[in-house]
Amino acid sequence: NIVLLGKGGTGKSASANTILAAENSLQPMLPSLTIGNSQQDSTPFKSYPSSTPVTTKCETRMMKVGSGKQIRLVDTPDFCHENKSMQEAQLNECKLYCQEEQCVVLLVIQLGRFTEGERGILENLEKLLGWRIREKTILLFTHGENIKCNLNEFIVPQSHLKEILEACGNRYHVFKNTSKDS
Repeated sequence: NIVLLGKGGTGKSASANTILAAENSLQPMLPSLTIGNSQQDSTPFKSYPSSTPVTTKCETRMMKVGSGKQIRLVDTPDFCHENKSMQEAQLNECKLYCQEEQCVVLLVIQLGRFTEGERGILENLEKLLGWRIREKTILLFTHGENIKCNLNEFIVPQSHLKEILEACGNRYHVFKNTSKDS
């Protein structure tokens, strides 16, 4: 499983669609692999600007990679959002996909928009999920097209962002979700 986590509006769904487009091998989900509210078609994840969360439940798509291995891509809602009743139900579903030995976490952070609420996001997600996701986490920076310097020059002055990156073993990737070269 590849599980995209992060605050609302950072580009989780758009990033999931970028990954699916890059693989260009989206497969309908097999019924035996269905958990919870899984989509069983090849439609992209909903992604558009909105003042309210677009993704309100965990959604999945299956894709084939390399030698035909099936990978589940999981788009998640913002678990730090104010709606606690929605959060608990969706968090329980996310835990099914986000188990320590069965997933890679993409922690999605929008470049140029690192907020106060994101400072403790890694620790908050670890507390909610019940394990140290940092060992399986890659930071996925979105809106890379907006940064006019190299990423290191951008991150160094932002000590909290640098701490998250270091906690995740300095693993990161930058997406330009409007580009086919991400």
